[in-house]
Amino acid sequence: CQMNAADSERIEGQLSSLGIRRLLENEMKDVEVVSDNDGLMQETKVIKSIKKKPDVIVLNTCSIRDHAEQKVYSYLGPHAKRKRDGEDVTIIVAGCVAQQEGQSLLRRVPEIDLVMGPQYANRISDLLEDVANGNQVVATEASHIMEDSTKPRRQSATCAWVNVIYGCNE
Repeated sequence: CQMNAADSERIEGQLSSLGIRRLLENEMKDVEVVSDNDGLMQETKVIKSIKKKPDVIVLNTCSIRDHAEQKVYSYLGPHAKRKRDGEDVTIIVAGCVAQQEGQSLLRRVPEIDLVMGPQYANRISDLLEDVANGNQVVATEASHIMEDSTKPRRQSATCAWVNVIYGCNE
């Protein structure tokens, strides 16, 4: 969303410093598949390429648009199912919908690991440390914003987003 592009750059910069990178559109990975050869007692191992799924999901939300909350829950569904099915995936909801919904996001989708308002975009690495320790984190309380302009992952070499406000009052 163009309303929170600056926050997205900050979040991506923080994740990049942790070694977490954006998944490419058609990135593949090799997996070993075991076949029983049509019921015979002999197993065969085959390497198969499948489309890679992200290990960390970040939904940076905006509440300016209509039906923003419903869209967030819709996007969360497939990722929450992955987690319920035993996949190791970290689910983060950031931005204004996260700020407004807070704890209720966890009540509706308990698979979420981190709910954070826009004022925490520069502190996602600290919050993920709590998540790595097995905690569900809700960071939506008012906070003094510490700007660090060296960490954003800029999408342009000549342009940069500049925050005038953080979040919205919607």
